[in-house]
Amino acid sequence: MDGADIPSHSAADGDRPPENADDGGVGDEHAAAPPPERCEALASAIAGVLAGALREHEERAAATARSQDEVAAAIDRLNGELDRLLENAPTMVIMHHSARISSIRKRISAMNMLLKSIQRRIDSMDRIISTDHSSPVQKAGNEVGTRF
Repeated sequence: MDGADIPSHSAADGDRPPENADDGGVGDEHAAAPPPERCEALASAIAGVLAGALREHEERAAATARSQDEVAAAIDRLNGELDRLLENAPTMVIMHHSARISSIRKRISAMNMLLKSIQRRIDSMDRIISTDHSSPVQKAGNEVGTRF
């Protein structure tokens, strides 16, 4: 073997009883069903991978919420400054800048609504993943237990 050949037996083959040709295929049924310990180990591994992804998602969601709060605070601060400037500025300049600021504020508001919509979708996906990630493995473990 040069390392590229696939071995004919794996380490897991030692855990399985030998297959007999004259047992009527009954041995195949038991050999195909993984033991519950393997299902739990696989579930733990998947949960470990998903936990890291969920933590990262939660950190990014929190950062997005902080960013939205900072943007809202900055807009409020700028509105206050604008009010002070409007009291002292000529009418034509006021109209021009007012139109630009109104346009920018509408775009920021639309973007904020889009970000909130995305956040709701991500939260929904998070809930679906967190409630469904253990149930298929439990169902598989229950099915394996009922076959024997």
